[in-house]
Amino acid sequence: MGFLTIRDRCPVCGLDYSYADPADGPAVFVQLFACLPGVVFTLMLQILADPAWWVHVVVSLPVLLVSTVLPLRPIKGWLVASQFYFKAREGRLVREE
Repeated sequence: MGFLTIRDRCPVCGLDYSYADPADGPAVFVQLFACLPGVVFTLMLQILADPAWWVHVVVSLPVLLVSTVLPLRPIKGWLVASQFYFKAREGRLVREE
């Protein structure tokens, strides 16, 4: 299993995850909200301390990686759970009965 791969079904209850399609949602949320503190930290470090380039490599790069990569999986889980809760499905013009 990959870092962001969704299983075919739940190993505990057998729920089929074929409905789940978060697409680019996790990346969008991370870019808009989760990485903002990392970028602000990096900019403030540059403005206030004006460090050497290697300080940004040692300090800012890990902060940016942690603030962008770590939230991806929980946000993807949240989007899949939201799709399940709200019974989100692929859009259709004719309602099935």
